[in-house]
Parts: sequence; structure tokens; C-alpha cells
Amino acid sequence: MAHRTLQFQGLEVFKAKYDLIFKEVFLGDLDLLASLISSILEIDIQAEYLAILNTELIPAYETGRLSRLDIRIKTADKHIDLELQLNNRYNMDKRSIFYLSKLFIEQMTQGLDFKDLCPAIAINILDFDYLPHAEYHNQYRLKNTKTHDELTGAIEIHFLELPKARFTENNNMKNLWMKFLSADSGEMLEMLAKQDPMMEKAISRLVYVSADEKLRYEIAMREKAELDYNNDMSGSFEKGKEQGIEQGIEQGIEQGIERGIEQGIERGIEQGIERGIEQGVEQGRMQERLEIARKLRDVLDRGTIVQRLGLSAEEAALLDGPDAD
Repeated sequence: MAHRTLQFQGLEVFKAKYDLIFKEVFLGDLDLLASLISSILEIDIQAEYLAILNTELIPAYETGRLSRLDIRIKTADKHIDLELQLNNRYNMDKRSIFYLSKLFIEQMTQGLDFKDLCPAIAINILDFDYLPHAEYHNQYRLKNTKTHDELTGAIEIHFLELPKARFTENNNMKNLWMKFLSADSGEMLEMLAKQDPMMEKAISRLVYVSADEKLRYEIAMREKAELDYNNDMSGSFEKGKEQGIEQGIEQGIEQGIERGIEQGIERGIEQGIERGIEQGVEQGRMQERLEIARKLRDVLDRGTIVQRLGLSAEEAALLDGPDAD
């Protein structure tokens, strides 16, 4: 649990970016949540107009997957999905579109007409680099790809990457919130507390929830679930890797045998052709010697012909055979 905490004024305080802590800090004080959302969307949202549509986190270990922090919020004229991701689960763009679409579906189940649908906004706070841009905050809406005219303001997706936000110099409210979420030292919290009364309030709330024994137990259970999950994934990976190696060896042997047979046939054909040519040449030479020997029978005796032409016993026998003159 040590990696989740920091030392602040002699106290062990949880880092604000962890899901259960984030939930307790911001849902326990809607002024803080209103300030965070207002700074991101650059609009003025009052806490009294905020309604939290889901109050429970997804269980720590559900159907083989770890939980994610997903808070659905309704303002006077908007539906917002706020998601905090510490690890890159990939396909964040598709995930965000999926959860964004659910905001529309949930409104339709309330019997609203299309014209009455509130804009749906997805806010993704990521503790990893995701987009290939230097800016830590990137906003997307539906626009014409040629003219860049906006089709509608009903859909809006925000990505805020905490690693890129740590080094911002301008201490506007949005930057202060990103530094608060990514703070990993008591010195950073001390500095933030001096910047704005809202930061001081958020840090006080963070210290308060960090002392909650029930919450500390829940975090310990969450950490255990994460370790179990990681161990399961590691074991499954190693088992799959071993099976893959075994299958690879078997397939390699089979392919090796097939290739060996193919290469053996090819080499056999080549050698057969070479030997056939050699034998053909030799037979041609033997026929040539026999023709000469037969022509010499009229002027020389057999022994002299065999000796002078260097005929083999087989050729000598053929000289006396049925083809002899």
C-alpha cells in the first residue's frame, strides 16, 4: 500500500488519483467536484446543480477484470461521464465513445424526445501518455472534415494526461487540479495549499478520508484483488507461452520433415539427372570404341585391338557378341 501514499505534515495520506480516494474526496464534497469539472469544461457549474447518477464503484474484481472509476454526473443541461484511468487499457477512444453513448440511451429510457436530449460529455483523466500531442488536455467534437463546421455540440470528449500536466507553469484552476491529482509528495501538497482556497479545501478533505479505517481496509482489499488479478494474468501468460512453445516445436518438426522430404526429392532428382548424363556419356564413348574395334577386325587380331583401344572385359565380350561383324 506504500506506493499509494505520501507523507504530509507527519501523516500518511493517500494519493488523490486512486479510485476509492478520488470518489471519497470529490463525491464527499460536491464543491470540489463542481470546481474540477468547471475548470475542465471552462464553464461555471454550481454544486447545487450537480446530481450523481451512480454512487457505487464497479466491484474490485468482476468477471476477471479490475474495476474502473466511472462517475456519471447530471448538471442542469448536461450529462457527464467522468473516468479516471491509472493504467493504459488501450482503445480509450472506443471505450469513451461507448460510455458516452450510454449517456444518451439512459436519457431515452426516461421518455425524452430526441430534441430534449442533453449534450453528453466524456472526461477521461489518464495517468499515462495517450495522445501524440504535447498539450495535456485535448478536446474532440463532431465536425465536418473539410470545412471544420461543427455538426452538433451534443457530443464532446476530453482527454487529460496527468504525466504531461505535471510540468505546467501556469497555475490556473485546471492546472492546479491536475497537479493535485498527480501529486506524489507532501511538498507538492504544501505548495498547492498555498495557491488557492479550493486546493486547501481539497487537501483537507484528502487528509480526512485518508484517516478512515474502513476506507483503508477497502483499499487493502482492492490491492489484494489487483495482485490476484496480476498473478492470474501472469500465470495464464506463462501457461499460454509454454503451450505455444510446445505447439511451435511440434509444428516446426512437421514442417522440417516436410521440407526435408521436398529438398531430398529435389536433390535426388538433380543427382539422378547428373548420373544419367554421366552414364549416357560413358555409354556413348563405349559404343564409339566398339565401332572402331569392329572396323579394325579386318586388319588386326582381337588381342591387339583390345590392348590398343584399352577395352574392358565387358566391351571385349560385346566385340565378340551377336553385333560383331
